[in-house]
Amino acid sequence: MTVEELIAIFNEDSGRGCWVGDNAYQGLQIISKYTNSLIVAAEHDIIYSEGIEQLINKGITKEDCIALNKLHWHIECDCLACFV
Repeated sequence: MTVEELIAIFNEDSGRGCWVGDNAYQGLQIISKYTNSLIVAAEHDIIYSEGIEQLINKGITKEDCIALNKLHWHIECDCLACFV
């Protein structure tokens, strides 16, 4: 997967939907398959995971990116991020 392909997935609004449970936690479970650095930064109401290039280099799949998009994760500051 390339950076451009990953960005295209997260720019796709039709993939977003409803979820059951904690979307931040569910997203972190997906990301944990690729890194031990689950949360690299946090602000008042948002958490940031590892950078998208690092996750691509570690083999994040298209399917997992689609799942993260459905959980309302997004790209911010070249990292995957989620409002909490």
